[in-house]
Amino acid sequence: MKRDSAILTNLLLSLPLATGLLCATANASAQTSALPSESATIPFAFSAAHQQLPAGSYEVQRLSQCLVSLRNLQTEKTEIFMVRPAGGGNLETRGRLVFQRDGAGNYLTQVRMAGNSSYSELIGKPEPGQAVAKNIPPDSPFEIALK
Repeated sequence: MKRDSAILTNLLLSLPLATGLLCATANASAQTSALPSESATIPFAFSAAHQQLPAGSYEVQRLSQCLVSLRNLQTEKTEIFMVRPAGGGNLETRGRLVFQRDGAGNYLTQVRMAGNSSYSELIGKPEPGQAVAKNIPPDSPFEIALK
């Protein structure tokens, strides 16, 4: 009998927790669609945080200070990347994606959203050693404007 009452107590304590988690998930999903987003057409394949992404049109959303999502508008595939806040100071008047080019390809390194004074740096940036070995300057950044 004691075992049955322990199981019942655990169940009764777990049920409100599970309900709260389900509500929080539904709320987070609704908030994600309400977050501001910008789009960009990237005419080349690139990598971001060691993930390969094809050329195409992308919707960019800053989900939090630590997360950014890129959704390929053709395939509807969404990738979420860990970022760290950086910069500060001047308010960004236009959003842009900052890439770094080296001998091995193009790497997304920063996401700058319009209306923010800080920007997001992707965690897991490329190793500059590859570019030096191929006699290409390791820091050849360029930008793609967000719309």
